[in-house]
Amino acid sequence: MMKRVIFEFLNARYEGVLVYHQRFSLSDKRTEKFITDRGNGIIEFSHFYSGKERRTRVNSFLRSDIKNYFDIHEIDIEIYVLEWCYDKKHSTVEM
Repeated sequence: MMKRVIFEFLNARYEGVLVYHQRFSLSDKRTEKFITDRGNGIIEFSHFYSGKERRTRVNSFLRSDIKNYFDIHEIDIEIYVLEWCYDKKHSTVEM
């Protein structure tokens, strides 16, 4: 239920905006970024090859907007925004 509501919120907020997916492979980690066609970052996700750590950072303005409208935990925001970005992405660019 909450996932559907968050997806509707994100679809309304980013209506008509293309979402691009960038992947960066570095020696110690793989970083994925989702940005809009206007150059605004939505979320950044880093996976360290050691397997011990993952870091996710949602755009602070987007996080605040979601928290203003919904009573939702921080980790759930990250999960739903990341899932929405994977569904919405226009194209993926390997760097």
